[in-house]
Amino acid sequence: MSSPTLQRRNRFSLFVTIWLMAIWLLLFGEVTPLVVLGGIIVVLGVQFLFPLPHTGFFRHVRPWHTVVLIARFLWDMVLAAIHVAKVVLTGQKYRCSVVRIDLRSRSEIIIAITAAMTNLVPGTIVVEIKRGEGIIYLHVFDIDDQGGHEGVRATTRGQEERALKAFASKEELEQLGVEL
Repeated sequence: MSSPTLQRRNRFSLFVTIWLMAIWLLLFGEVTPLVVLGGIIVVLGVQFLFPLPHTGFFRHVRPWHTVVLIARFLWDMVLAAIHVAKVVLTGQKYRCSVVRIDLRSRSEIIIAITAAMTNLVPGTIVVEIKRGEGIIYLHVFDIDDQGGHEGVRATTRGQEERALKAFASKEELEQLGVEL
């Protein structure tokens, strides 16, 4: 399996090639033969010189569940930003707390997605992640308005479930008891 031919062939990914090419074209802001040719050379060169391991992660992307994940994330961001602004501008009393959340998944990618999306919502900051145990610790602004510790746990686990539905394999979903 680790023959030089297989390693060389696995250096290139169609998904990464398309993604890097899109970024290249956005950086240049125009599509000309020279920009496209230069982009192809750079994109293939980057993949050859700095190969990424193939995780197989993007084989399980479910478009509808990905849209739901992103839409709910954006909705949560807007609501949280309004809430934080209201508390700050009105001088309302609030209480902060650190909350431990035990996630169901042990997949590093799912934990990273859940932690990153939770961290980007105003009023929550990831303090620590224990990958092997599937635990994240969050510092939460105005814990009482978030439904206390259990409300924060439920919200974060909901985010994890949406990430699982969008990206996890059927086997992992079955193992964790998540229904599509």
